[in-house]
Amino acid sequence: MKKLLPLLLAVVLASSCAVGMYHTRRGDRVVVEPEFYGTVMFVDPAAHRIDLDYVDAGRHYTRNVYYDEGATRWNGVRYTEIRNGDRITVRGHQDKGNWRAEEVRRHD
Repeated sequence: MKKLLPLLLAVVLASSCAVGMYHTRRGDRVVVEPEFYGTVMFVDPAAHRIDLDYVDAGRHYTRNVYYDEGATRWNGVRYTEIRNGDRITVRGHQDKGNWRAEEVRRHD
């Protein structure tokens, strides 16, 4: 049993670090897709943030997406051209609880 405990601890730690999943304070498991699209609700150029409204399972959510003017790929749109009401597709990842955009493009 003592030899099984370190293995069990390692499995629990590895599973809690799974990419693309996190738990809310209420215990809900949320899977974050690496690419999604939504409607721009707000653009904050000083904070390099875009607030997107998107629909998942029939419910509207807002996601704050942070971008880097130089590191984020801008495919067919520039960060200075994004306006409220634009539909964009974002590909990115979670970074310390924040969504970081790797690529932004207009939604087809």
